[in-house]
Amino acid sequence: MKNILLFAGTTEGRLLAEFLIHQPVRLHTAVATAYGACLLPSAPSMTVSSHRMNEAQMIDFIQQQHFDLVLDATHPYASEASANISGACTRTQVPYLRILRDCQTSADTSSNPIHPSEIFVDTTAEAVDCLNHQEGPVFLTTGSKTLPDFMKINNASERVFVRILPNAEMLTACMSLGLPASHIFCMQGPFDVGMNTATIQHICRLWEKDHPDSNLSETPLYMVTKQSGRTGGFDEKLEAAAQAQVPVLIIGHPVRENGLSLSESYHWLSNWIGTSPSESTAEQTVSLIGTGMCADQLTLEADRTLKNCDVIIGAGRMLQMAEHYHKPTFCSYNYPAITDYMLSHPEYQHFAVLFSGDIGFYSGAASLRRCLEGQPFKIEAFSGISSPIHFLNTIGKTWSDVHLISCHGQTASVISHVRRHAKTLALLGKPDDVANISQKMIDYGLSNVRLYIGADLKQPDEQIISGSPADFLEQTFSALSLIYIENPDAEPLPVTYGLSDDAFIRGKVPMTKSEIRSVVLSKLKLTKNAILFDIGAGTGSIAIEAAQQIPDGRVYAIERNPDGLDLIKENSLRLQADNLTIVGGTAPESLDALPAATHAFIGGSAGHLKEILQLLYSRNPEIRVVITAITLETIGQIMALQKEMALPEPEIIQIQVSSAKKAGPYHLMQGQNPVYIVSF
Repeated sequence: MKNILLFAGTTEGRLLAEFLIHQPVRLHTAVATAYGACLLPSAPSMTVSSHRMNEAQMIDFIQQQHFDLVLDATHPYASEASANISGACTRTQVPYLRILRDCQTSADTSSNPIHPSEIFVDTTAEAVDCLNHQEGPVFLTTGSKTLPDFMKINNASERVFVRILPNAEMLTACMSLGLPASHIFCMQGPFDVGMNTATIQHICRLWEKDHPDSNLSETPLYMVTKQSGRTGGFDEKLEAAAQAQVPVLIIGHPVRENGLSLSESYHWLSNWIGTSPSESTAEQTVSLIGTGMCADQLTLEADRTLKNCDVIIGAGRMLQMAEHYHKPTFCSYNYPAITDYMLSHPEYQHFAVLFSGDIGFYSGAASLRRCLEGQPFKIEAFSGISSPIHFLNTIGKTWSDVHLISCHGQTASVISHVRRHAKTLALLGKPDDVANISQKMIDYGLSNVRLYIGADLKQPDEQIISGSPADFLEQTFSALSLIYIENPDAEPLPVTYGLSDDAFIRGKVPMTKSEIRSVVLSKLKLTKNAILFDIGAGTGSIAIEAAQQIPDGRVYAIERNPDGLDLIKENSLRLQADNLTIVGGTAPESLDALPAATHAFIGGSAGHLKEILQLLYSRNPEIRVVITAITLETIGQIMALQKEMALPEPEIIQIQVSSAKKAGPYHLMQGQNPVYIVSF
């Protein structure tokens, strides 16, 4: 039987150990710390040591144990350790195989994590750019020299925490850059794992205190470091980050080395050991399992699948639920990383991936399915009990006619949905969501609705309570709660456009009349998730009726007249358009901070029509634009711009509406101004 020595302490080392304990070999795995040892699987065929060895100690150990092969799966930056291992193998004439990460074989990894916890960049500027695509706190362990560069991070004074030497001059320099004193740690290194871990935990507590609505599992703390070697405490930083489960941004790529990638090593080892290739190339099965809300809700078929699978994959909370199955695990909710893990583990024939609730209801299962498309896996699905079904059954409500929306990790216009549906249920994502929604109900004239709140469902401290919006204005609940809303006065969405002009408060501000508004909205061809700009919104009649038609979309009413802005606000509250954002100012300047529009209505341009169109089309060449005009000069300008800007051929109609007015015993038709409607 082959005798193998594996130097591990990394994700690759742990995965190789999981592979080799299922092979006909004797295995000894060497790691540098007790923490590294506790991450390893256990098996009768494997022994473990957890202390550092220099080259001489390695030589003695290899000779005493008569190893046939040494595998080096140490960290890419552990150049000293790799040199010692390679040297010991040369001296003892035992074959040596270096296991490489993708970052040591790929030409460009600056934007891709090596695994979910490590990101490599070449320069400080690249690190800043990477962090500008994140939102959480940043722990700088690179000292004060590069701090001015890192202060270019978005919201740096709020997000950046830095560790520097206990030097008064350095402290003053940090504070002069805008960092608060609580974000500066003056300490003399080097630091052990415990101190690094304690600092990370302290930063997380400070962040959560100042940002009670934040979720560090979604916007985690990032540790930033340079490769400073063992004497600079680099290994201790990585180990602390691993224990705290925070990602590490490393400036400087590892040294390029010769060796095999993890997936290549599986095949090489299978041939070297003499196991049949067919044993590792059989079709692999992926079971997508909905767990419900707790272990008690796991179905019998899901339980049977977990008992028979080879490895269980999921987020930490899911894996805790499955600890009693005593299976190898991979902790991740990064679906590309999960796919890579499956592809690089031919030794496993059956993967089980856990999802909370049901796999078909706002679940990550759909994203994982997309990642697995075209891959050689057989996929099977096992349903779970979703929280809405449990909640509605518990409060005695049928759910076949409930309108379901989600506010978890996204913006949902709850008012726009509730005004149209008698029964609405929303998944929530923040502790103060119930209070905020209740306040909105009152602001938009929906104080007569009935609310039911479900929090910590199927947990020991489960809460299910009901009341009116006024009852919940000061209350907070767990982030993952649900709210069910009954509206006895719900008005179904009308089939046609055309709110009555009397529905709007008008004042002295021009308004697009009902008949013209109907045609404009028809020509806009709004889609479910449209982003509409109403430029020159006036009283907001177009914007508000459009907002009512697309409760899942977003409407921006741009108006420069202060009286108009006040009227738009009044009308949006009166007509319950909570997916409407009011923007004061003149276009195109006021559009800079807004997202790219999918649709735009221009009812007034204040002489800036060309600049507005240029901006709209530069940000979205596929935008749908509708313009109204009442003068021939405006039509002439539009046609000239169409040629100059090479815009699509427009559709132009002219419409004139007459409405009856009573004059004594008679009714006379009174004509409105003719209006041109131009659609691109």
